[in-house]
Amino acid sequence: LKTRLLAPIGSWAAPARRRRPMASASATSARRGGGALAAGACASGLVAWIATGEVAADARAKQLERLRQFSEFGVRRMPAREFSLATFDRPVVITGLIDDWPARRTWSFGALRSRIGQALVDCGSLCNDGLPFYAVAYNAGRQPGRCDTDLYVFDADFSETSGKASLLDDWRPLDILSSSDVFSIGEAATHPDRPHWRWMLAGPPGSGSPMHKDPWVYSSWNASLVGSKRWILFPPDIPRVVLHPPQQGIVGSFFTALGLPGYRSAADFMDEVLPTLREGGLGHVEVLQCPGEVVAFPAGWWHAVVNLDATIAVTESFGEPCNLEAIVRTLSEGNLKAFADVLLAENRQSLESRIGSCPVA
Repeated sequence: LKTRLLAPIGSWAAPARRRRPMASASATSARRGGGALAAGACASGLVAWIATGEVAADARAKQLERLRQFSEFGVRRMPAREFSLATFDRPVVITGLIDDWPARRTWSFGALRSRIGQALVDCGSLCNDGLPFYAVAYNAGRQPGRCDTDLYVFDADFSETSGKASLLDDWRPLDILSSSDVFSIGEAATHPDRPHWRWMLAGPPGSGSPMHKDPWVYSSWNASLVGSKRWILFPPDIPRVVLHPPQQGIVGSFFTALGLPGYRSAADFMDEVLPTLREGGLGHVEVLQCPGEVVAFPAGWWHAVVNLDATIAVTESFGEPCNLEAIVRTLSEGNLKAFADVLLAENRQSLESRIGSCPVA
């Protein structure tokens, strides 16, 4: 080897091939026996791997079934005609608000697969370049526990080149919530640095969003078009460590050593953490959102969501005038100072007349 490495490249030559001596019958038999043992071990490993996967799938399906068994708590429900932003200080479920949307009548996984099946959709870090919607639709149709819950679409690209621009014709802004949106006034509405503010969501049973706050001091609404969702929401002043307690075991110790919160999926949070938090009187809200219903919540509210079925929804975020100062500050701290200045300039004239008090964190 040393000789070949030190020799000029052109002088490399393959070593002479040696004739392998004839194996004895006993050696051949031994090799065959070893091969059989290896094949058997491989087959046993495959069976064990399949069995482990089946056990995990059954566990996920049972967990989802447990999550279906709950009662709503602390939520206000009202028809659209009774809603007022003046009393929008906690989460609410609004009914009858999207009955006239074309999406309410025409959207399904099958219909969207035919319509935008080849269009790439954003499934987060799992597929940085996007995934064709037909793959998401196929996954959503698999049995609970056996579908990939990471294939959860949270897509904000409705540009003409995306193949999804026509979807915007199928839903409408909810003016009773966002008519005074500070992000949509004047030049701010079309500014290239305006953060994403509307998304299409689609995922299989068991998928969802872990406990978090929406960015940029956004207030938000979510309209379910297909399937049901379970929500858990907590007031803005609840400390992060309360909602992200350290995990047990090696993984928990690792994250604790790094000073990181105890990350859990939404399903694991509801299954493992929520039962204890219910006893603390923290002002939480539990919601079952059915198709055709809109869940809306003010800025700063913690929330986690589990899709109990294969679901399709749309969601939009907006800035309430009473939160303008906090919005501008957060944008500036988030390297969006240029956009923050435009936002402030567009809203400055009406700032004094529109400002109020919105509790955010």
